[in-house]
Amino acid sequence: MLLNFTKSMAVIILLTSISFAQNFEIKFDSLSASYWFGGDNRPGMERNVTVAQIVFIDEQINLESFAFYFTSPFDSATNGTGEGHEVSLKLHIRDSVGNILQTEQIIVPDTFMGGWVTWSNINLELPETGTYIFSSYLVDGYDSNMVYSGLGCDFNAGYPDGEMYVKEVTTELEAETWGDWSQHAWDANFWLIGISNSTIVEDNAEVVQNFNLAQNYPNPFNPSTTISFSIPTEEFLTLKVYNSLGEEVAELINETKPAGNYSVSFDAVGLTSGIYFYKITAGSFIDVKKMIYLK
Repeated sequence: MLLNFTKSMAVIILLTSISFAQNFEIKFDSLSASYWFGGDNRPGMERNVTVAQIVFIDEQINLESFAFYFTSPFDSATNGTGEGHEVSLKLHIRDSVGNILQTEQIIVPDTFMGGWVTWSNINLELPETGTYIFSSYLVDGYDSNMVYSGLGCDFNAGYPDGEMYVKEVTTELEAETWGDWSQHAWDANFWLIGISNSTIVEDNAEVVQNFNLAQNYPNPFNPSTTISFSIPTEEFLTLKVYNSLGEEVAELINETKPAGNYSVSFDAVGLTSGIYFYKITAGSFIDVKKMIYLK
């Protein structure tokens, strides 16, 4: 959240709030297991298995695409030949309690032999940071489309911010209903891409005389704080955040900026409490300050 403030001055300072877009990506591709996905028409084993993966998203983003990894072609459950079949897969994007926010459908061609299946051009603005659920099922997998593939998974449940769920359904309505899914011991391989929108307040009406990196406010903070700085000349600059081990955890700015006063918001959702450092590099000017995140 940006800090609203006023300055007592003899001139009017014009504040311009702008947004800049940054790519956002979560890719979990630790492949060590394959889970049954799709329809089965063998006598006594009729089923249509659907899957869901819970994902934690720590920034406000516009979701562009989502993918699951499948380890094989969609082959017949009875007398499989290793050849692919054309299938239709639905994806439900859900909020943290399972309400469907958007539904996407894709046709997977019979030439598919395994790999990422991507629902592209989703263009969904997620309303807030937090947990989202991505569930998918094979359309008509219980009756007219009895084929299956393997969903790529991590046997050790290595994705730290979510869980995989599964469910056997007989109708699309059952696949759309959340609440009676079963948690599985594995995590699904998934690939999420979006655009993160961060807001910067720029104040270029005041003449800046010196380089300056201010102490963040508030400090300590939970979960967001504002970092302000000034540059007297146009500079290529970076503003990065590091943890106490010196590991970079966020890159807030990486571009050329004109002379002026700036403020940028840093959101620590998803990080652990502790001491962090923010560092600005603008031409020959380098400065580092400490801040404290307390949950």
